[in-house]
Amino acid sequence: MKRFIVTKCIISGILALGLFLCLAFSKYNPLVSIVIAICLIAFAVLFFFFFKLSSGKNIADFRLIRFTGKLKKQLKSASTVYIMGHKFSDLDSVGAAYGLYFALRKTYNVKMVVNKQNTLARPLIDFLRFTDKDCEIFDYNEIAHTVDENSLLIIVDTHRPVIMDYLELYEEVQNVIIIDHHRKANDFVDQTVANYIKSSASSACEIVTQIIRLLGVQKLATVAATALLSGVMLDTKNFVMNTSAQTFKAAAFLRQNRADPVLIKKMFSESVDVCKRKYEIISGVELFENFAIAQTKNQDKFTRIATAQAADELLGINGVFASFVLCPCEDKVNISARSFGDVDVQKIMAKLGGGGHKTVAACQLETLDFEKARTLLIKAIKEYIEQK
Repeated sequence: MKRFIVTKCIISGILALGLFLCLAFSKYNPLVSIVIAICLIAFAVLFFFFFKLSSGKNIADFRLIRFTGKLKKQLKSASTVYIMGHKFSDLDSVGAAYGLYFALRKTYNVKMVVNKQNTLARPLIDFLRFTDKDCEIFDYNEIAHTVDENSLLIIVDTHRPVIMDYLELYEEVQNVIIIDHHRKANDFVDQTVANYIKSSASSACEIVTQIIRLLGVQKLATVAATALLSGVMLDTKNFVMNTSAQTFKAAAFLRQNRADPVLIKKMFSESVDVCKRKYEIISGVELFENFAIAQTKNQDKFTRIATAQAADELLGINGVFASFVLCPCEDKVNISARSFGDVDVQKIMAKLGGGGHKTVAACQLETLDFEKARTLLIKAIKEYIEQK
């Protein structure tokens, strides 16, 4: 705000000086006064636009500024805007979707689409419904009939069709925009009207926070700020992993808008059943060199959360560089991978058809044979070690 006031004063001063010089020279040489006026007005305009660009750069990079311009253009021509994340949506996926939904819903016809039956963000979804009485979260079946040729689909926190929350919605909508922070996989969506994928960003919520600011939104409700901060805190492990200066700038903006970190911490709390399952998984851990490998063959509503948390906990073992936890997921074996950054688990998971980040990654194997899955994992680890 102070910079804006100073800039207005400078521009006003330049224009006042131009008016004075024009009046002074108009008595002697009208042509000179005209040239002076044109030069000073041009200088004032250039100074203003330089200020606008430099202000945007403090929020985000120029690529995101250009992307936001394309996003605005698509929003204006869209009949309905759908915002969707990935399967088994987490706090980052739901938080980013809701943050964008909140920023756009007053101006555009926006619908937030989440598979509420299969989500890891139940505490956040319940919080949104309880706190924001205007919040509507739809399943695909509830909005399928509203899709037309002018619909726009914004996908957050993934760029891979196979793990989108509703693949059928992606296949039905012609105009697609991607906002993601994962490394680009081989099966990424290439048919988009615009996309912004930045693997150095901590989370989709960080990117969405920057976009919201570039859209000119400076005031967020507590519920939106809290939802966005929950995604940042989840993917950074409470600001320990994968952070940058932009991460803390985004977090500072959200805290200024009264995001509640205590409430977010409560969202991270686990049930007794999840806690038991997590430590059951950890108790069966085995080491392959400096890699911790554990598994569970249980397949219930606690397994997926317990698996992710167990993978995080295993990094606390002395000498462990990376952890891998296997669990069943329908007719596949899911592998959750974690590291502190010394080992690039994304590269290991990519060898098995998965993806993610350097420190957080996952894959799904087309088998329910755990011995085969374990063998494939160890083979991928060996190949990674040899290449490194």
